[in-house]
Amino acid sequence: MPVVYDAFISYSHAKDKPIAAALQAVIQKLGKPWYRRRGLRVFRDDTSLSATPHLWPSIEQALSQSRYLILLTSPEAAASPWVGKEIEYWLKNKSPDTLFIGCTDGDLSWDNAAGDFKWTGDTPLTEALRGKFAAEPKWVDLRAFRDGADPRNARFIELGADFAAAIHGLPKEDLLSQEVRQQRRALTLAVSAAVLLFVLAIGAVTAGIVARYQQERAERNFAAAKDTVNGLIFQIAQGLRDVEGIRVESLDKILGQARSTVERLTETDPDNPELVRSKIAMLDEFAQTYLAAGNLEAAQKNAEAALAIARRAVSEDPSDKHAKRRLSVVLVHVGDVKRDMGNSAAALEAYQESLDIREALAEGNPDTPQFQLDVGVNLERIGDLKTQAGDTKGALGVYEESLAIRRRLAQDDTGAFEWGRHVPVTLGKICDLKRDTGDAKSALEACDEALALDRRIAASDESNTEWRRAVALSLERIGHLKLQSDDAQGALQAFEESLEMRRRLARIDPGNTTWQRDVAAMSSLVGQAKQALGDNDAALAAQEEALQITRRLAERDPNNSILLEDIAITLDRLGYAKITLGDVSGAREAWDARVKVARSLSSLDPGNLVWQRGVALALNTMGTLQQAGGDKAGALAVYKESLEIFRKIAAADPNNIMRQPDINVVLQKIGAIKLGAGDRDGARAAYQEALEIARKMAKALPEKDVWREDIATTRGKIDEIERMPDDTAER
Repeated sequence: MPVVYDAFISYSHAKDKPIAAALQAVIQKLGKPWYRRRGLRVFRDDTSLSATPHLWPSIEQALSQSRYLILLTSPEAAASPWVGKEIEYWLKNKSPDTLFIGCTDGDLSWDNAAGDFKWTGDTPLTEALRGKFAAEPKWVDLRAFRDGADPRNARFIELGADFAAAIHGLPKEDLLSQEVRQQRRALTLAVSAAVLLFVLAIGAVTAGIVARYQQERAERNFAAAKDTVNGLIFQIAQGLRDVEGIRVESLDKILGQARSTVERLTETDPDNPELVRSKIAMLDEFAQTYLAAGNLEAAQKNAEAALAIARRAVSEDPSDKHAKRRLSVVLVHVGDVKRDMGNSAAALEAYQESLDIREALAEGNPDTPQFQLDVGVNLERIGDLKTQAGDTKGALGVYEESLAIRRRLAQDDTGAFEWGRHVPVTLGKICDLKRDTGDAKSALEACDEALALDRRIAASDESNTEWRRAVALSLERIGHLKLQSDDAQGALQAFEESLEMRRRLARIDPGNTTWQRDVAAMSSLVGQAKQALGDNDAALAAQEEALQITRRLAERDPNNSILLEDIAITLDRLGYAKITLGDVSGAREAWDARVKVARSLSSLDPGNLVWQRGVALALNTMGTLQQAGGDKAGALAVYKESLEIFRKIAAADPNNIMRQPDINVVLQKIGAIKLGAGDRDGARAAYQEALEIARKMAKALPEKDVWREDIATTRGKIDEIERMPDDTAER
């Protein structure tokens, strides 16, 4: 069997999953060259064999393809028949010298006189190991970390280095000093690479000068310089997206040096098509890097510069399919920038132009999977914008078209999830849309399928943080569905698992804005679930933590629409948490702030109906508070403003029945205020319209008792008005 894994971790799934995962992360990281994702490849099965014994052949294969076995021993591991089976296989087929031990619980000691471990009734080792070692094997005491192993803890890293050093064949001290050097390299890579780029550019220019003397040699030097520059450009741009806490000024300086270098290189041969391609790729990469850093102005500048060059390249050779695909890629990223700037119309225009190019390429090259996948990417971007604009039917159509493409590509997967990893992304979007349109059953089916796929994909490579984040996102969606279905306990369970996963990711890189935002969003949802369960103090603490994180992120990027939306949502939940605890002034403060943020957000893109609805909901909440405080005139004014917005949203998607409940709620409130003020005609009109909506909802959703109850209640209010004498005074 070929060697695929450097090590195999055998452990008790019942007790040692967290410490096994942390140890795997440390071993894979130590000694990792800066240009690779991991230094060692470690197999750790995340599936319980007692629940799925049919997986044993794949475990046996992984054992046979591993160089070393790391046994996390404990009383539970010693009692596990599956751990015993793994040990027996190893001793039968491999040398005991390649077996290392980490003790997570129990008393383990070596008896020099007996030449074996001390065996008692409590020895945390499987019997298969008795008398198998000619000398004391490498073993490490991990008991202090069983209940909380952090792969960033210095002491835990040092213990993990015992295993990693033995696998690398290095002294432990050398491995740890090498790790320090790698960390320093990561911090200085971008600057040093930019300097190197400058040197290479000077070398290339020099080569051009001496070309008339040594043309052949100069061309070789030029090509070598160009290839090296290309590689370093991608390393700089992509690497900087993950640099922890990099300052905007530093980002500008590094990328500016790199850009200047490439421009000097292209000056030596401005019509060279390879250099033109390099410049397009560089500008496009920089646009994505600035976008990830939240510098939208710089992202737009680089994206539009890349677009201009890409258009020119296609116009010069319309038959070049690769030039066309490059143009389509740049257009997608231009759309992403426009989207994050709040310009949905410009984003849609860019996505649609890119889609037209990609559909033509896919049709003309049916055997190229990448062209098919490209079409799916654009369809989803367009679906996202349609969702924001309230076109749920149109969004669902393009999502399902994208899903069909991705399922078809996934059938050709070889086991590495090259294409299949895209399927749960689309399923998640369909889940969200089905949930928002009231189709909870179909939504849960899509979410469950997405979660199962995400867990499978993440288990195939636990060092892949994006795949782990995808699991957390699927759990969040399921939590939303359960909360919507009044299963608060089920929602809390899903939200808390998602939150824990996101906290672990955020600890890996505290400067990663996306991961910090994930923690804030999930903390807020945990608070919402806790409030539904009556744990109001915990709910308030969770909302305050979420708001603190989000506001801190927004201080660094005040025009980021996504962060503004997060703040508005969290302020709303914070207000409810405070009102539940009787803090009316605190709730008013939170909801006042929410209205301001919602208005600011909606002004960025008036066509974004999701943001418009945020304003209406914020106004509606403030109206309720004003009404409870006796300010009925103020409440009526904000109710009327919110009603106007809700009507506009419903008119944009008349076939979406789920747009109607918002209108119904506000009409009921307006009716109550008008009736209390003696305006019977106004109250009757509001209640009558609310009744018609309730009848439509009851017909569309016959399984929902709430609408039949609403019909009865609203009809009773109308009957009460009809029975009133004409001179009824204010009630």
